Amino acid sequence: METELDNYHFVFDHHVILSVTDAAGCILDTNELFSKISGFSREELIGHDYRMLNSGYHLKSFFESMWFTIGAGKVWQSNIRNRRKTGEFYWVSTTIVPLLDENGQPHKYVVISTDITAQVKTEELQYNLQLSRGLSETLATGVIPLCGSKLIHANPVTELTDFTHDELLSKDYRELAHPDSRELAYQRGEVRDAHFEYLINTKSDAETGVERGTVNTELSGEPTVLVTGITDTNTKRAEAAQLHAQQVLAQVVNANPMPKFVIDANCVVTHWNKACEMITGISAADMVGTNNHWRAFYKERRLVLSDLVVKGVSEAEIVELHYSNPRCFPLPDGAYNVDIFHPSLGEHGLWLSCTVAPLINEQKQVVGALTTFRDITKQKFFEEELNHAHRDLEQLVQSRTAELEQANLRLAEDVRKREVVEADLLRRNMELNELNARITMVQEQLLQNEKMASIGQLAAGVAHEINNPIGYVHSNIGALETYLNDLFLILDAYVRAENVLMVDKAAHSELQRLKAELDLDFLRKDIPLLMAESKEGISRVSKIVQDLKDFSHVDSSQKWKWIDLHQGLNSTLNVVNNEIKYKAEVVKEYGILPEIECLPSEINQVFLNLLVNAAHAIADTERGIITLRSGCDNLHVWIEVADTGSGIAPENLKRIFDPFFTTKPIGKGTGLGLSLSYGIVTKHGGSIEVDSKVGIGTTFRVILPQRQNHESTQEEVP
Repeated sequence: METELDNYHFVFDHHVILSVTDAAGCILDTNELFSKISGFSREELIGHDYRMLNSGYHLKSFFESMWFTIGAGKVWQSNIRNRRKTGEFYWVSTTIVPLLDENGQPHKYVVISTDITAQVKTEELQYNLQLSRGLSETLATGVIPLCGSKLIHANPVTELTDFTHDELLSKDYRELAHPDSRELAYQRGEVRDAHFEYLINTKSDAETGVERGTVNTELSGEPTVLVTGITDTNTKRAEAAQLHAQQVLAQVVNANPMPKFVIDANCVVTHWNKACEMITGISAADMVGTNNHWRAFYKERRLVLSDLVVKGVSEAEIVELHYSNPRCFPLPDGAYNVDIFHPSLGEHGLWLSCTVAPLINEQKQVVGALTTFRDITKQKFFEEELNHAHRDLEQLVQSRTAELEQANLRLAEDVRKREVVEADLLRRNMELNELNARITMVQEQLLQNEKMASIGQLAAGVAHEINNPIGYVHSNIGALETYLNDLFLILDAYVRAENVLMVDKAAHSELQRLKAELDLDFLRKDIPLLMAESKEGISRVSKIVQDLKDFSHVDSSQKWKWIDLHQGLNSTLNVVNNEIKYKAEVVKEYGILPEIECLPSEINQVFLNLLVNAAHAIADTERGIITLRSGCDNLHVWIEVADTGSGIAPENLKRIFDPFFTTKPIGKGTGLGLSLSYGIVTKHGGSIEVDSKVGIGTTFRVILPQRQNHESTQEEVP
């Protein structure tokens, strides 16, 4: 894998010009080939952008299009002309690949280029060859080898000889010359760039005067002479056209209200209009025909922008020699514009926008330059004022921003304080709600206790009132049983003596009839049974009365006592027997419990609520089972009340101990039973656990400590 990566690295370093920039175009890294082709070292490149390579060839819109494409995260490809450190130009085919961050935005760019300078030069050479052939098609031109005289090309204009193209190519070049001019034709370009007039023969043997020019060159590697000729008629036309162009140019320059001047190919002033006289203070008479136009703008002789344009100086050289911000216009080719401050003009100096356009003839040669000035002093003044206002505005914005940040900080602090206060108020409100809930629960518990106390007092009173008559009824039944036993003893004695004491047969017969009628034997058997049942009933009534007294504990003060929980549970079961006996069978699975310290009446209240709820949980259409279990460990005892009822839904399990929450039908529960029971058990330092499954049943387990910590429970006793 490493060998393969090394191969890739070798390929990139020796065949690809590679660089990496950040999102702003600043160069972060380059390879060796980049430094080799640009002439800049890696240290000189890193930290700078590509403007240090700008050749000035491409328009601003070219780079705007590039940034628009890569800024959208798309790949951009094109050919670019760059400038080496030495000032030479080179061409590269460039591909820019954006690297996107997690938000899909470019954060780096990879620039991959290949050198195509040779290819571009080849294309330019081919273009120039095509252009040369095209130009020859518009001139009277023949091409002949330097060491021979045969024509190898002739453009259509040479048909002024009346010969066809094929006829011309079949002739010797010297045959076209008039006998008087043949010696000149023999020269064939020995004199470089020779120009002279001579006569040629037409097909009709007529004579035509031409102006001939010869240039030595090469074609396909062989020495060649380019011969051009123009008839006298064409010369006159050209001269007339040139004169007309000069007149038009003079009218355009002199009639224009903007300052303008024109120089020729030798940098000599040919036109200097009135507006130019006014802005410079130099008359046209002093300037036309001289090359002193620099005096209007500078104290010392130097080349002005128009001189540089006429001389064909490149944009890079213009920047290096004089100006810092030339802008190359797309039309016409080679035009420049620059804003320059001239302190020698006007009272305090003038800002001039100088535009120089080359004057090009039909042969695409620069024959002069037109310079136009525009006074932009006010514009620059306004720009400076605008910049000053902009700076003031930025300072004001910064000041206001700082004030706004301070205000935001104060606001944030106020919000934080309000949040703290709101949180405190919310906490206090929650505490108050909890306190109100506790007060409400305590009130309900007190009300329930009062009700239970009233019921207990009533039950105790009723039990006391019932207990008195039951006492003497029970006593009388005991006495009656004794008396009946005595009577039965006498009757038995009479029966034994009946046959012995029979004196009166009639009386004896009557006695036998009564015994048979009253069924004395049955009475002797049934009366003891009736007395036993009566005594059992009286005993049961006495037990119920005692259970009522034990449940209410009205006869005892609200103090902690050591009691047997089984006895309290049985007493409570006896009290609610009427609620249970018709719906469920009670199964007791008691373990061995020690006595515990508690408030008996409150614990009995808990048992009462659990037993009643268990009975109510069993449907009326079926008979269920209520199982009572008990057990203990070293510190605690527990009592379980399990039923086979409908169970409690999971979403209700967390709310069953809330005050007034009930799932019973309206009129069958207040929703306070379990809440009060939870409060009582909590006050005893215990807990209530519940396990319920819908459709199977519910089990409540009450866990109580065997001994109370009175220091912790003292405050909880109402």
